[in-house]
Formats: sequence, structure tokens, C-alpha cells
Amino acid sequence: MAKKALQLGLIGIGKAGQRHLAALKSIKDAGLLDIEINAICDADETNLKQTAAEFSIPASYSSPTSLIDDANVDIVYVCTPGDMHANLVKEVALSGKAVYCEEPLARSCPQAREMNAVALDSAVPTSAGMILRYDPFFVYAKQLLGKYDFGKPLLAHIREDQQFPLDRESLEQERSENSIPGGGILLHQSIQEIDVLTMFFGDVATVYAQVGYLGGYEVEDQVSIIMRHNDGTTSTLDSLWHHLDRPDERKVEFFFENGFIGITLESGDNHLDYHLRGEGPVRVHPQSAEAALLDELELSSNNLALSIQESISNTGINKQLALSYSFLKAVRSGNTPSPGFMDALSAHRIVDAAYESSNNKTPIDIL
Repeated sequence: MAKKALQLGLIGIGKAGQRHLAALKSIKDAGLLDIEINAICDADETNLKQTAAEFSIPASYSSPTSLIDDANVDIVYVCTPGDMHANLVKEVALSGKAVYCEEPLARSCPQAREMNAVALDSAVPTSAGMILRYDPFFVYAKQLLGKYDFGKPLLAHIREDQQFPLDRESLEQERSENSIPGGGILLHQSIQEIDVLTMFFGDVATVYAQVGYLGGYEVEDQVSIIMRHNDGTTSTLDSLWHHLDRPDERKVEFFFENGFIGITLESGDNHLDYHLRGEGPVRVHPQSAEAALLDELELSSNNLALSIQESISNTGINKQLALSYSFLKAVRSGNTPSPGFMDALSAHRIVDAAYESSNNKTPIDIL
């Protein structure tokens, strides 16, 4: 007997939710997995109606509980603002349904730990929005390390900057309080780079950080972090939100005894450079990196539908598509999804330590 389609519901159809819907539609249309998007939920009734029509979704709700209780939904995506994550994720888990939650998973490490505990007690599959794990160039870099002897890690650095992500109305609110976001660039962006650094170089032992409020808002818009990993590797991270007319950019440099890997992610210029001792430098362009991502997902590019190849090439949704495919495939097969809530919890421990380090002006050991 054929397995029934995975039945999906999505709570929150703002920017993140729209990207996930586009990615899920690509997965369905290409026939990669048998899925149905059966319900969506949002407080904005106009957006709710338009999105339901655009994606041909049969049920729409203004109440998250109504979606969670829908018998035609057995996997729930939580794509709401971060202050709503904890209660919604716990409600989904207690209902016995698999749950994906956007990053940041929580407002703090204790809250993330509680959410993870409820999910573990409920024995439901979980996935967290650590989307940089599925960036094609980071995937390519991991494959390089498996293919060649780069030797012992020496130093890693990531520098990323982007325009302040809040709109004018939100900016006015941020001048007085941060109850909605719960934090700034450290919690909402740097957590992704922290996850990448631990993915490449292992657990972190010590964190020393400086957090800045350069724009005059209650949420931080600058952070610099030095991390000492358990194996002795040092990694550093510099992140900035700004108000310049400048595209979002990320520069990555990984130094090893026998080589170097550099990744440039800029508007219109994405590439990877690597250089092994005794050999000349090599530049890798997006098409090769996208092929590496397909390989990581165990999808043959030769037999792949054109629509999915085009979606993987669409940097707006490729990471969401890859993450969702991996998550849903794991749910279908009964395997443990990766990244899961435990991965998010590890990143939140470092984020909390960075806040503590900046406040106390001292390094913090992570026990």
C-alpha cells in the first residue's frame, strides 16, 4: 500500500513563510516528495486569503490552535515572529505532530532548552531553521574537507553585514522596547554563523564578545565574537546591521595547515576559493556549488526535473528548499532530522554566553 502524502500546515506567512511556501511548492511540483500543503494561518486576513489562493491551499485559519488541531495536518511549520515560537512549538509538539521552527528557535537558551525538552518528551521529529548549513558553498566546503587533506584548522573568520532588517514602523517600536524580537543581530543573524562555525570546527569552550548599539536602538546592531573551540581552533565573527545603500554581504575565511577556503556571498558575486599547499588557487562558481548541494541531498542532477534545478539556482529559496527536503525526507523515512532542536540549542548556548560576556566584559566558559 502506498504511503499517504505528508500533510503540511504553516503558521505565519510573512517573508519567511512565503519563502518556505515557494520552496515546498517546488518540492511538490518536481515530485521529489509526496506532500500536500493543506492549511496556513496568519493574523493578516488579506494576506491569508491572497496566499491561500496563490498556492491553492484549501484551509486557512486566523487561530494557530485551529491549524494545529486540523486532522489534515501532521507536520507544522512555525514561521511567526520569534516571540511566538515557544508557545506554538510546545503546542504543536504536545499534539504529537512533527514541527519545523524558524530561527532563532527561542529568545534565550533556557527557553530553547524547555522547547527541546517538550519535543523530546512528545517524541516528535523537529527541525530548526539553520539554513546556512544548506548554502551550496558551505556544502561544497564540507565536501572539500572530506576529499582533500587540509590538515589541522588554524583560524576561521566570518564577517557579515546587512541593511537593518526592520521596517520604519518596527524601527519606531525598537526605540523604546525589544519585546518582539528579544534581541538584535546576535540573536537574529549571528546565530546562523555561529552554527556554521561549530559545524566546521566543533563545540565551543570559551566565548569572548562585544555587543554594540550603534544605531541608538534597544536591540544590538553590532557584535564581535572570539570563540575558542574544544580542539583549540580559534574562530572569530564580526556582524553589523547598517543603514547604507549596500547589498547584504558575507565573507568567510578558513585557514588550515595545508590549505585555505574562502567564501564570498555578495549580491551578484557568489564564489568559493580554495588553495592547497603545493597547488594553485581554484575558484568555484555557483553552478558547481549547486551540484554539490544536489549531491548532498542525494538527488541526481541528470534525472532532476528542470523546475527543481531552477529552484536550487534561486538563492532566494534554495536553502529553504534543501532544508525542507532534508527534514521531510527524514520524517518520511523515520530518521532523525538534521539540523534539529538540539543543534539550535547548542547555538543558543553560545549566543547567551556572548551576551553575558559583553555585559560582564569577560570571557565566558561554556560548560
